[in-house]
Amino acid sequence: MKFSARHLLVPLLVTGIAVPLSAIPAAAAGPGPADRIPPALTAADGPADKDAVTVVRGGADGPATAVPVGDTRLTGYDEAGGHAVLSAGKAANGQASAAQLRPGDVIASPATPVAPHGALVKVVATRPAADGSVAVDTAPADLVDALGDAKADLRTPLTAADLKVKSLTNGGKATAGQAGGQGIRLDVDVPMPDGVKPTQGNSSALSASMELHPEMLFSYERAHWYGYAPSRAEIGVAADYGAGVKVHAEGSASYDTGHKPLHIPAAEVDVDKTVWLGPVPIVLNLKVDYFYDVSADGKITVDAEQRTDGRLEVGARYDADKGWSALTSPEPTMQGTPARIRGAATAKAGIGSHTRLGLYGSVGVEADAMPYLKATATGSAEGTPPKDVKADWGLYAGLELNGSFFARLRIFGVKVIDHSWSFPEVRYERKLAGGTGQ
Repeated sequence: MKFSARHLLVPLLVTGIAVPLSAIPAAAAGPGPADRIPPALTAADGPADKDAVTVVRGGADGPATAVPVGDTRLTGYDEAGGHAVLSAGKAANGQASAAQLRPGDVIASPATPVAPHGALVKVVATRPAADGSVAVDTAPADLVDALGDAKADLRTPLTAADLKVKSLTNGGKATAGQAGGQGIRLDVDVPMPDGVKPTQGNSSALSASMELHPEMLFSYERAHWYGYAPSRAEIGVAADYGAGVKVHAEGSASYDTGHKPLHIPAAEVDVDKTVWLGPVPIVLNLKVDYFYDVSADGKITVDAEQRTDGRLEVGARYDADKGWSALTSPEPTMQGTPARIRGAATAKAGIGSHTRLGLYGSVGVEADAMPYLKATATGSAEGTPPKDVKADWGLYAGLELNGSFFARLRIFGVKVIDHSWSFPEVRYERKLAGGTGQ
């Protein structure tokens, strides 16, 4: 089974669903000659001072050019108020400093203590100070202002150093750097509502393990003879992943927790990753936290386990002819262990994630993804194949997906109506086992 461009299958950490957005003014028809292809930008090491800003000028009708400002840093930043302060550093040749700034220049800052999510602003006015700093009135800038005519495709692995995992507490364990310094694993026991307890011989009613080996995705292409906006853009996360859910629970009544947050510091992951395209720092932001959802409509006992493995690509892609759509992922593999189901009810248990993905802290996709196990029974069934079947029963593995696309993706230079679009909910479900009573 393959998903269309309107569907996306996502595991535990990140997700995005295809959604049509407002049409963008059409680009000029037909490609230009070969010598008008925008210049290619590749990932660079960035400046020696990793906290130094980049200043670029004149990206509206051609390639953006760097303004030499030495080792200038952002030493004050009020994004909402439109103010910044730059230190007046000097280049090795003594020819440049923050005093070089002009109205219309674009300041791009990496993620720093002053600007944890980076900064991308346009200079409105400058006021040099006696101590050598420069106060700057700013306005929001687009990536088009910073990159101008350019073409770039980035695939940036996230290392253990990029993943800010909260400290360990009871109930959860998170470790980074699983494979070559690039992965993260979460093991968690989930709190249960009143009336639900582990089955005999098990210490946990619901537990999960999650492994992810992520990389950030970013692409951009613009040639000004097609228009101000880019002809292509992309932001997202790709990853190989594995997830396991174990349900060994018995409940005595109906219950439904809804999407209840897992208040476990170890289950929160933040990323503010700076990569340089030529001289320009691109700051990619990712925040993930977790929730659980357990429900039943009557008395039921379930002993079952599920394993899901796959490859995901999550995020949004822009094409000048088609507008915005979601990245798509291949179908994962899902398998279960021999199951024991007794009772007369339907029960579902899963652990999911709430993810926010963006640029410079202000743009992107927000979504929930929850893999789950669902059991249905009107009697009892044990084993695979079950023995002594007394009722209809079934065991299902599935994924629930929903979320929103933020119109603030205008940072790419694509102007859309200022609101968010809710993704159509997607549910993928596969029957792992089942039978009919005799």
